[in-house]
Amino acid sequence: MSQFDEVIPRIGTNSEKWDGAEKLFGRKDIIPMWVADMDFRAPKPVLDAFKRQIDHGIFGYSTKSEALIQAVIDWNKEQHQFEIDPSTLFFNGAVVPTISLAIRSLTKEGDAVLMVSPIYPPFFNVTKATERHVVMSPLIYENHQYRMDFDDLEKRIKEENVKLFLLCNPQNPGGRCFTKEELVELAELCEKYQIPIVSDEIHADLVMKNHQHVPMMVAAPFYKDQIITLMAATKTFNLAAIKASYYIITNKDYQAKFAAEQNYATTNGLNVFGIVGTEAAYRYGAPWLKELKEYIYSNYEYVKAEIEKEVPEVGVTDLEATYLMWLDCRSLSKDEKTIYADLIEAGVGVQMGSGFGHSGKGFVRFNIACPKETLEKAVKLLIQGLKK
Repeated sequence: MSQFDEVIPRIGTNSEKWDGAEKLFGRKDIIPMWVADMDFRAPKPVLDAFKRQIDHGIFGYSTKSEALIQAVIDWNKEQHQFEIDPSTLFFNGAVVPTISLAIRSLTKEGDAVLMVSPIYPPFFNVTKATERHVVMSPLIYENHQYRMDFDDLEKRIKEENVKLFLLCNPQNPGGRCFTKEELVELAELCEKYQIPIVSDEIHADLVMKNHQHVPMMVAAPFYKDQIITLMAATKTFNLAAIKASYYIITNKDYQAKFAAEQNYATTNGLNVFGIVGTEAAYRYGAPWLKELKEYIYSNYEYVKAEIEKEVPEVGVTDLEATYLMWLDCRSLSKDEKTIYADLIEAGVGVQMGSGFGHSGKGFVRFNIACPKETLEKAVKLLIQGLKK
């Protein structure tokens, strides 16, 4: 039996995923398979680190440690062949606030910010909130996976006078892990028009077998001074609540702009659990992560087989990374609103593709980071709702 088979009750724990399901979906008796967190206990070394901190009993102001910095550097070198100079490494509470920080630091109100779609909603929501102009280039979907349309990207760059590119790699949703060749082509395009790239790589560690995450800075070292990389241990090790992330900037001018904006917003502190949790996860979490990815991929294969057997008209996007399946329901003889209502009635809560941008319409995002017992129940309800 895998450690990930354990069903851990989350109702009554202030879980957005579980306790918030009734408000979101309108019914209490629903299996939530939506927001991107896992129903798995964090690695024991992380829990032990938290316990030591609790036993100490003092929770005053905290400062990042040299041990944390070294753990981040060592992890990225070992896992991604990404050499990080400590003078280029900075910390922030979470990745989405850092996306906002980057937009505010590198652009002005009214500037155009480009991204591919479908994409994680905070990308365009934060862009709008900072009063910048959202420009989306639809990804091309073929053979159960996405690829960038570089002709369309260049067209939009020229027509909209784009000032910043937001990259999500691995891609959420869709689970695409862009290749080095694709990233180089993107960097060359941005270099041609001198557009900085903000690369959200929070799913970097959750890459499935036969694929390898390549950090944007590693793929395109010739353009690294125009790349800002965003990363965290929180998605990898199911630690979203500790609010800890980091970013890498080699450009000294950009460093100063980010620092000024952070000081203005006072958003540059890590809490003590973010510090000790990130360090412990990176120091001792690799065996747990290896088993986790094997378990998630097994879940993916199970869901894929069940859908192909029971609802073959629904396409299953190849899962190269993340634990978020992306189901193509455009061939069903009902619209997205009806699909959503049918799934809720069946008893399973998901996120519909249109929430990730217009090009996601007709897709369903389905979180498979849960014990097989939960997954089997949810898939039965999913199929029931899709068949209706």
